[in-house]
Order: sequence, then structure tokens, then C-alpha cells
Amino acid sequence: MKNFLISCFVSVFMSYFIIALITYNDTSITWSGAELLHQFLFALSLGVIIGCANSLFLIKHWPYVAVLALHYVIVLCSVFIVGLFGKWFSFDEPSTFILLFIQSTSIYIIVWCFIFFSIKRDIKRMNDVLKQNRGE
Repeated sequence: MKNFLISCFVSVFMSYFIIALITYNDTSITWSGAELLHQFLFALSLGVIIGCANSLFLIKHWPYVAVLALHYVIVLCSVFIVGLFGKWFSFDEPSTFILLFIQSTSIYIIVWCFIFFSIKRDIKRMNDVLKQNRGE
């Protein structure tokens, strides 16, 4: 449940962060209340999908790299499907499609690195506690 909520938060946060970057550089873009609500709901639905996809990491008999690759594919497909409804890219301008791919992959790598280093820190802490308990 914790990972699910974190996924929703990260998704909404990153969506609004990207919206802020886009509107900061282009003053002609304005977002109405209804459009912001729709974008929030799209981002939230993406977070729900990613939160559900996180359950793949509970599969212990699959190689970690396979689970990570499948998770990445699910995340990427979800971003493009939700992005299609949210008009996050245009088929008329391939650069928007490529930019969405780069942004999604970058966010995925940043979040994965954060999780990796958090787990690594937790393992180090547990090993330190075990060493203290053994008297080392």
C-alpha cells in the first residue's frame, strides 16, 4: 500500500512539475481549472497503474532484470496511453513523442536510482546492527 501511494504521489508531482516547466517557457499556454483537473486525474490514473505494476517486484522466482524490464515496459506503455488521452504529445509533431519518451525514461531512472540507494542504505544499516549485536 505504501508503494502504491508513493507511486500516485510521484506521478502527480512529476506531471505538475512538467506542466510547470512547459508553462514557464511558453507564456501563451494557459490552463483552465477544468483542464488542470483533467490533467490531475490523468496523472493520478497513471500513478494507480504504476502502483499496481509495482506488485511485479513481489515475484521472487523471476530474475530482477526481467521484472525491471517488464515494469519499465508497463510504465512506458501506460504513459503513452494516458498521454494520448491527456494530449501530452502530438502525432503531427514527432518531437513531442520523443520528448515524452525521454522525460518518462528520465523520471523512471531517477526514481529507480532513489529506490536503489534507499535499499542499499537500509541494507548497510541492517548489517551495522548485526555487527553490533555480534560484538564486532
